[in-house]
Amino acid sequence: MPATSSPYVKPAEGTKTGRIWEIADRISRESGRLAQRKQVIDAFVAEGGNANTASTQYAYWKLSFDESTLPSAQSGPGSTRKFNLQVAQDGRVLIPAEVREAMLISEASTLTARVENGELRMMAPKVALLRIQQLVKKMDKGHGSVVDELIVERKAEA
Repeated sequence: MPATSSPYVKPAEGTKTGRIWEIADRISRESGRLAQRKQVIDAFVAEGGNANTASTQYAYWKLSFDESTLPSAQSGPGSTRKFNLQVAQDGRVLIPAEVREAMLISEASTLTARVENGELRMMAPKVALLRIQQLVKKMDKGHGSVVDELIVERKAEA
C-alpha cells in the first residue's frame, strides 16, 4: 500500500520487518479498515516471529499507512480516511460529501444515531438493511424458501 509522507520507509521484501508490514497491509486490505496492533502481532508470532519486533514495526507501519488507499465497496457502505468535523455554535455539523457517500446517505436521509462510550455512531437506513441482509444470508441454510417453510409450519400448527 502506498505510504504517506512519513519518515519511515517500508522494509525490504523477504525481511522479518518487511513481513510485518505485509501482514498489516493484508489485514487492512481484507477488512477494509486499519489493521489492529493485536491482529498483526498475533499473525506474526504465529509465523514464529518476535512480538516486540512486531509491535515496533506495527507502530512504524501505522505512521506510514495511507488510510485513503483502503478499498470501499461500491454497492455497500465504505470507509474514509480520518477527518475533523467542525461543530458550529448552534450545534450543527456538516458531513463532507466523501463521508456521506461512504455512509450511503442521500440529500434527505434520516440517520439513526447513538452515543456509545462518548463516541457518536450514526447509521443510514440503507446500511442497516445491508447489515441485516448479510446476517440473514449467513444464517440461510439453503434449504429453499423461508416463506414456504413458514407456511408449512403454520399449516402444521393449524
